[in-house]
Amino acid sequence: MSGFLQRLFAPRWRHPDPRVRRTAIDRLDPEQDHDTLRQLLDDADDNVRRAALDRLGDPRAWLESNDSLDDPEQRRRLVSLISGQQAAAPPLEERLPLIERLHDPDLLSELAYKGDNQQLRLAALARLQDEDRLVEQACHNGIAAVRRAAAARVESDTGLERLTRESRRDRHIARQARERLSERRNRLRERDERFQRRETLIEQLGQLARARWEPMYAARLRHLQREWASLAEDAEEDQRQRFHEFEQQASERIETEQARHRNQQAREQAEADAQAIVEALGETLERFAQQSTLTAQDIDWLRAQRQLHDERWRELTDRHSPEADLQQRFEHRQSRYSAILQAWQRYCEHADALEQALSEQDHLALTTLCGHIAWPDGLPQPASLQDAQRRLSQPSESASATADDTSSDHSATDGHYPGDERFVDDLEQLEHCLEQGDLNRATRLHDSLQQRQQRLDPAERSSHGARLRQLGARVLELRDWRNFAAAPKREQLCEAMETLAANELDERTRDQRHRRLVNEWKALGSAAATRELAQRFRSASDRVREQLSDFHAARDRLRQDNLAHRHTLCEQIETLLAQPDAISDPDELRAIRDRAREEWRQYAPVPREEGEELKRRFSKAMRTLQGVIDQQARAVGDAKRELVEQARTLEQSDMGAVERAEQTKALQRQWRELGRAPRGDEQALWKEFRRICDSIFAIRDEQRQQRRRQQDTRLDAMQALIERIDAWQPERAEERRVLDEALEEAQELTPLPSGNRANGMQKRWNGIVRDREARLETLELQSLHARWQQWTPLLQAHVAADDQQLAGQSPTPVEPPQTLRLSPQARQAHADRNTARHTVTAEHAEEWLAHLRVYLTVLAGAPIENADASRRLDVQVARLNDGMGSDLTLHDELDQLQCQLLANGPITSASWQHIAPQLDRLMEQLCWPESSDT
Repeated sequence: MSGFLQRLFAPRWRHPDPRVRRTAIDRLDPEQDHDTLRQLLDDADDNVRRAALDRLGDPRAWLESNDSLDDPEQRRRLVSLISGQQAAAPPLEERLPLIERLHDPDLLSELAYKGDNQQLRLAALARLQDEDRLVEQACHNGIAAVRRAAAARVESDTGLERLTRESRRDRHIARQARERLSERRNRLRERDERFQRRETLIEQLGQLARARWEPMYAARLRHLQREWASLAEDAEEDQRQRFHEFEQQASERIETEQARHRNQQAREQAEADAQAIVEALGETLERFAQQSTLTAQDIDWLRAQRQLHDERWRELTDRHSPEADLQQRFEHRQSRYSAILQAWQRYCEHADALEQALSEQDHLALTTLCGHIAWPDGLPQPASLQDAQRRLSQPSESASATADDTSSDHSATDGHYPGDERFVDDLEQLEHCLEQGDLNRATRLHDSLQQRQQRLDPAERSSHGARLRQLGARVLELRDWRNFAAAPKREQLCEAMETLAANELDERTRDQRHRRLVNEWKALGSAAATRELAQRFRSASDRVREQLSDFHAARDRLRQDNLAHRHTLCEQIETLLAQPDAISDPDELRAIRDRAREEWRQYAPVPREEGEELKRRFSKAMRTLQGVIDQQARAVGDAKRELVEQARTLEQSDMGAVERAEQTKALQRQWRELGRAPRGDEQALWKEFRRICDSIFAIRDEQRQQRRRQQDTRLDAMQALIERIDAWQPERAEERRVLDEALEEAQELTPLPSGNRANGMQKRWNGIVRDREARLETLELQSLHARWQQWTPLLQAHVAADDQQLAGQSPTPVEPPQTLRLSPQARQAHADRNTARHTVTAEHAEEWLAHLRVYLTVLAGAPIENADASRRLDVQVARLNDGMGSDLTLHDELDQLQCQLLANGPITSASWQHIAPQLDRLMEQLCWPESSDT
């Protein structure tokens, strides 16, 4: 078939001319030609596509079309289809899913305004995200549920403020917006207060981290940590990080101070132990010097004491280096021990010769032996040495004559040889010395007893000779054992000194061991002494001294540096004491004192001679500084006593508890800033001050508890009121007084205390009140509808009278039935109707009746015909004027409208019969919206 014939017999909706296709669309049936219209949606011409959309009438097709939403007319028709305003609109079940496909906020806003169903409007509202549009919906939408759903989604302060200003149609929304705005502002204020409180805590913790150490440092940190724990839930990350940084610094400070305190205690304990050792050495030497005669037992006891103190000193120096002055005092007393033991060793070497010289009365030998022994002055001497000194101090002839005379006298007087009793006592003493291991004294006593045995009578000489020989054998055995024990000890000391010279040790340890070995060598005295061992030990000791030469030089330099530092420290303290007013805080002065003592201990050792003089200077300066501290502390004590008196006056005053507590806190801040009073005064003053503060705070806390109990009572009363009103369901409009009384009771209980419980109760109360008000408004409107039905006979009577008046007759005034009770406003309207029958023209009454009909139509939200557009504008202007300066409700407007309908006349029967059904229908739609929808 040719192209011409194809075009001739082809359908007109396929014609090449777009105008022909556009005209053909009007003759297509949407149900039978549905597929054809769907094909035309893809036509190249815009007008053809739009005509197909209009003819098809399917909103889904409109949404699938790319250009259907660009044309305002097309958008209007799409809105009318989805909103259900057109008769050909799809069912609600098909239109609801289409809302999910819309993204244009203008379309969604129109659908929320114009939807024929509440569910459709809510679906469109749920797609809106712009808060300005939500505010407009909350203020101007015609359905209360949609208004309140839109208002519930407004979150910003600006939006809530707009709701409070612009929500004239629904006062519940305005009230709810005010409540939410107030609640948001309260939350923001509380959040800002918590934020500021956290900032204050961080600042306080930072000050604590930078503050000097004090005994309450750890307690203040724990207090700040507890405060932070109660506020850290909504803290920002920056605040958390800053707080934890300061907390870590403070914790490290506490750990450092605690470690320093432990080290200081250990150092002080070590110094005390060292001082005790030195004092014990001194006491031993003093006790030793107080004896009259020196024996081997005394020497052994002295050697045992020295060994004991050496071991204790060695253990102490391994843990802590003592001060230089203590070290020097220890070494000095050790040297005195060594001098005594060396003198005893020399005495033991010449004891036999000394005894022989005494027996032979050889003055020259005694003089020579005393010179070799060279016994130190001020020490007790052995008995034989004392005898030798006495012999040398007297001439030999006098001594002999005196001895002969004395011997002759005793022989003649007593009848037996002298010295018998003393001989027995010395035998007992010799046995005791052997038991104690005192070899030297036992040797001297044994030699003396052997010489004196010859002067005894034969009987006693024979009785005591066996015992003396037995004891002499024990003396020889003890001497052999002592030499046997000392020989390996000297060998060990030589080996230890040689090992010390060969080993690689730190210089301090090498020096300490060297001094210990030298002291032990000296303690052995002459026991098992040989020239070879002495030369060997001395050579090794010299090598160790040569190795320690640099250490000794460095130690000397360190002592000089420490001496210079101590000089500087003394000068600083003296400079401070020259101007004592420079620092008035006793705590600062105490800190300076403690740091000075710590530095003084740190700069040790120092040279002994200069150190003693500097020590006296430092002690004097510290005593002066302590006096200044005591003086300042007494001033602080006086100031704190004044604070105690102020607190006591504040406790007895009639001021409010909260104000007294705040002033007490100010006194506590002053207390902390003053510092510490003297120890005894500080504790007593603090105890009294704290007791007064606790009393003041207890009164404040009691008032808080009382106020809290009152608040709980109010909350309980409010809870009971809520439960009572929640259980109450109004059945008649006259029951509004119950709600008004409940509102007055709630007004007396508000404002409720802040808190989650109060907020929840307030929200529940607002919801219950809104529900009951809505219920009462519905009942009031229903009562007005019932009243209108009761007025029907009265209105018909007035219309009949109006017909008589218009017919030229003189009707009698209409009287209401006896069973009909009219309110004062309705009675006045009834009177006005009787008057208007004679004064108002029928044309004016007809016009006013049309105006009132349009007014009622606007109130009911019913559609208005185009002919009544001007009257609608008049009604809106009138409502606007009536609403300025007043808060009219729908019930009030309907009440006024019914009274105006009653007062309007004269009305003809024909007009009334035409308009009365419309008024009844509008009244029913307004007062019974549920039944009207049904």
